[in-house]
Amino acid sequence: MTKIDKIQILRGVAIVAVVLIHTCNGGIWQVVCRPFINFAVALFLFLSGYLTSIENRDWFGFYKRRILRVIIPYIIWTILYNLPHFELKHFIKDLVTTRSAATMYYIFVYIQFVLITPLLGAFLKSKYSWLGWLVSPVSVLVFKYYPLLSGAQMNGYVSLVWGLSCLGWFTYYYLGLLLGNGLCDKVFKIKYLSVLYIASLALQMAEGYGLYLLGETNCGTQMKLSSFLTSTLFLLMCYCYIKDERIVIKSNVLVFLGDYSFGIYLSHLLVMRVLSYIPLYVKLPFVVNSFVVLGTSLMFVFLGKKICGDKISRWLGFA
Repeated sequence: MTKIDKIQILRGVAIVAVVLIHTCNGGIWQVVCRPFINFAVALFLFLSGYLTSIENRDWFGFYKRRILRVIIPYIIWTILYNLPHFELKHFIKDLVTTRSAATMYYIFVYIQFVLITPLLGAFLKSKYSWLGWLVSPVSVLVFKYYPLLSGAQMNGYVSLVWGLSCLGWFTYYYLGLLLGNGLCDKVFKIKYLSVLYIASLALQMAEGYGLYLLGETNCGTQMKLSSFLTSTLFLLMCYCYIKDERIVIKSNVLVFLGDYSFGIYLSHLLVMRVLSYIPLYVKLPFVVNSFVVLGTSLMFVFLGKKICGDKISRWLGFA
């Protein structure tokens, strides 16, 4: 089994988790279910970092490839999400704020990481590299926990910038760069990681329940301290899976999903909007409706690529 197959399987796992997050019910369901799937975006960012070399002699070419790869589909899908009630002013606002769909913030976060990759590479090789692990937890304490616990109202512009910034996701890309570039020689034991991971799930449920009692509607959020712990442990297990040839988990379905994961990511919320007009779909229980959305989105992207061809498909994020 090749390294690429394993990475595509992990991308497949990540996109399944993304769809599960967006179809998960609110309230106490967030507390119980979200800890098991909150690794979704973390895994995508980790894999991006893992596959990025910090020893690059053509950073301009790197920026061009990586940014064009996402910015053109982002613009097209912002238009598509605005089509039902298209207004130029509203479209421009959504384009700048990523608010055409709940998933679009990822594009801005990803572009920020692409732009600062040379700096992160230099930082990782410095004696101050340990400071990088403080970025995400400290930013969450400042921008999420302080307003929640103190009752202070965050300025709207500050809230917008925080929502679009890479700070809360920093740990995952940083970890990917570290491990992907061989800057860590520590040997991780997957059996110990698994035990810690299970314990962290319980911790995340406890923290989620605390947020639920405080009236936090998004109590299952990926942006909480226990989520960082759970997701980081999950990523270390994924790293063991990639590196250890003895760990073989095969799945053609997940490889297939991984191949089309970006297109599914961009389109699945639009698919959900369309499906919401079908009474039978609305009555489906959680998990069942998740896989209906996943299957429909996959079929849409797969057929879209066949119809549009490779060039247009790249613009749409299908290839």
